[in-house]
Amino acid sequence: MRREFAYLLFIKNLISFSPRQLEGEQKAGDFIISFLEKFKFQYKLQYFWTEVPKVEKEILIADGKKIACKGTSFVSGKVRDKNYLISSLIPSRFFLDKSNINFNPKSPGISLSNFYFAPAIAVCRGDLNLILKAEKIEGEVRVKPVRYKARNILVGNLRNPKVICFAHYDSIGKGAVDNASGVAVLLSTLISHPFVLKENLFVFSANEELSYDKPTYWGHGFRAFEEEFLKTMKKTKKIVVVDCVGNGKAKILKDEEMIYLAFPIKNAKKLKNKISILTGDLEKLMSVYHSDLDNLKQLSEKYLREAERKLLMLIKLG
Repeated sequence: MRREFAYLLFIKNLISFSPRQLEGEQKAGDFIISFLEKFKFQYKLQYFWTEVPKVEKEILIADGKKIACKGTSFVSGKVRDKNYLISSLIPSRFFLDKSNINFNPKSPGISLSNFYFAPAIAVCRGDLNLILKAEKIEGEVRVKPVRYKARNILVGNLRNPKVICFAHYDSIGKGAVDNASGVAVLLSTLISHPFVLKENLFVFSANEELSYDKPTYWGHGFRAFEEEFLKTMKKTKKIVVVDCVGNGKAKILKDEEMIYLAFPIKNAKKLKNKISILTGDLEKLMSVYHSDLDNLKQLSEKYLREAERKLLMLIKLG
């Protein structure tokens, strides 16, 4: 008898640990493991050391008025002017070492779209006029680098998988679409179609969003897997990354820029022909990206199940 997966209930529980960094990431991993154990799936844990920024203070004052903000930097320091008031939808590499105040023009909330290796503060677009009109800007962010042991959760055929499926479980902000959705799709596939485990590998990856790797600070958990299991990745027929599904029609993308954004491993160019990114409505995602607006309301069970069907299709074609 086919088991039905309660998508929205699972995601509601997973995002209760958000933001899923440090302790939140650990709790999310425990929650995923508890699900695997409940359904008696065997798993292996891959541990690796990493370092992430813990923002301990963020403040922005414009002409004496405090502006709501969040820190988006890997280092501490002051933001003394508005010379670099930038859209956070511009790739981070263009301002990586520039102190800035950033905003997401597509989001009404405070969106932590990018992080920078210089003091940086994110604000909402609604406060731009206050900042632009201000004669004096005083900002500061205090960041503590925290080293910890993260863990990837591996389920299925680790010896000679035909297809390797990835979904990261950490988040910035609530992270319902990004990427509780992908985690849910992988788990639902396992529960509803357990036969896929015989020939394929499922990887629930930690530490995707932030690390001190420069310039590509995201994707560290994927690279940790790559470092240990590169031979396996080279032998497999297909690699599928499930990221940000369930908010619109599922799409399968294979272009190099998308692979860099969603799966920035060191050997991406060599393996690009076997990598597919299974994703949803990316334009819609930008309105809630890396913010507390990325909540359960953004998701549809219809689109989550569609993503599951497409994943199963990719696995069967693998």
